[in-house]
Amino acid sequence: MSKKTERMKRNLKKQGPITTIIILCLIIALFSLILNLFKISGNITEAGTLETSLITVNNIFSKDGVKYLLNNSIINFSLMNCLIYVIMSLIAVSMLESSGLLNYILSFFKKIKPKYVTLIFIFIGIVSTLLGDFSYALLLPLAGVSYKILGRNPSLGIITMFVGITIGYGTGIVPNYQDYLLGQITTKSATSIDANYNYYLFSNYFISLSSVLILTISSTILIEKTLSKKLGRYDYCDNSKLSKKAFVVTSMVFFLFLFLIIYSLIPKMPFSGMLLNDNSNIYVVRVFGTSSAFGNGYPLVIVGIFIICSYIYGRISGNIRNSNDTTYCLTRSFENTGYIFVLLFFASIMTGLLEWSNIGRVIATNIVDFIGSLNFSGVSLIFVIFLAIIIISILIPTALVKWSVIAPVFVPVLMRANITPSFAQTIFASADAVGKLFSPIYIYLIIAIGFLYKHDKNMNTSIFSTMKKMMPTILLLSLIYLIIILGWYLIGLPLGINSNITM
Repeated sequence: MSKKTERMKRNLKKQGPITTIIILCLIIALFSLILNLFKISGNITEAGTLETSLITVNNIFSKDGVKYLLNNSIINFSLMNCLIYVIMSLIAVSMLESSGLLNYILSFFKKIKPKYVTLIFIFIGIVSTLLGDFSYALLLPLAGVSYKILGRNPSLGIITMFVGITIGYGTGIVPNYQDYLLGQITTKSATSIDANYNYYLFSNYFISLSSVLILTISSTILIEKTLSKKLGRYDYCDNSKLSKKAFVVTSMVFFLFLFLIIYSLIPKMPFSGMLLNDNSNIYVVRVFGTSSAFGNGYPLVIVGIFIICSYIYGRISGNIRNSNDTTYCLTRSFENTGYIFVLLFFASIMTGLLEWSNIGRVIATNIVDFIGSLNFSGVSLIFVIFLAIIIISILIPTALVKWSVIAPVFVPVLMRANITPSFAQTIFASADAVGKLFSPIYIYLIIAIGFLYKHDKNMNTSIFSTMKKMMPTILLLSLIYLIIILGWYLIGLPLGINSNITM
């Protein structure tokens, strides 16, 4: 490698996140021009029917590209759910911190070893994927503030939680709504080989539970060994009053809310089920589906409970004395957060351009077609598909979009190799989880960068420097995920309830 190339790489790592996103936008535009000029295209296969349609790269440096940029940039930014999630979460975290409630809760954590704190946060991150993408917006700032209160580097908390949530998308304690949606695509993709196949939510349950245990422990060890010592401690002084009485009353109110919510999600009970979607027989769809009151409003429910409980604790403890204190408590976490919103604005342009250009889909379809033409089976086939999904995830981080593109080819290919569609989805979910960690365009990595920047006193945070810090952990987690997948296949363990690896 030449000295000039090395110097360019070093300069890129030092670039601020906004500059990096602008550079990535230009790279995307340049690639769209080149691929369009060379007429690079791909074939999208329709799940179930195996009908194909041609997809081409749209040139951003064209009349249509300019029109798209002007017509859709503001619309794309306004439609970003993550933007609303971040604002709501900052209100909740601000109230938790300023009222003193979070400080009181974390006083119990101060008595345990730091490595166990990391383990708890990783586990929380993994299981929080049940809440979907809202878990990122809520837990990233919460982890940063929590680590700060515990005297640890808030950047370590943010990275720890980001890793925990992201790898959690490949596993889980219970199936989530994304598992159901992926399963629908898997079912359609499998019908070309087996018309009677149906994906069940607990088809992957045994490997998921085992993965939670293995990944929680291994992630804790990796983060403590590779990141904890590098980031060091953090000096923080909190003068909020701690009150056992306030905590007891707040806990009673919290559990009352929790009981009411759980009861409202239980069907066929007196006055219950009001938050469920009545148009489905599948429980996870009834809870988190698009027509479910809870599925649409649970971020508001969570934030509302946090605000009410924090206010009660603050008033009883004396940390909140009047309406001015309440206003401050609601807005405190917004200090030094303008950078996050600017990042999201430019990120919305970047992701919009990438989606409109079709670069990700075209490259993905060509990779998929190439692998489909290979005469691989068994371990070699699983390894190649696992690696391919990681590569595709760099350009298409969104799981549903990615699976809809590759499942119609990968699922039948694996079925012909005597591997069940359920295991095909397990391979995908695992590779998708680690693939997100490799993607500099993943919107929640950019949000994590924004929160890192908020706590960075030296303002030296950048996208690629952060990824470089995480890289040893990411690479080893990728290897661990692969070992789990291959080990399960070679041993031939049951995949889930009434589900096996081989057909």
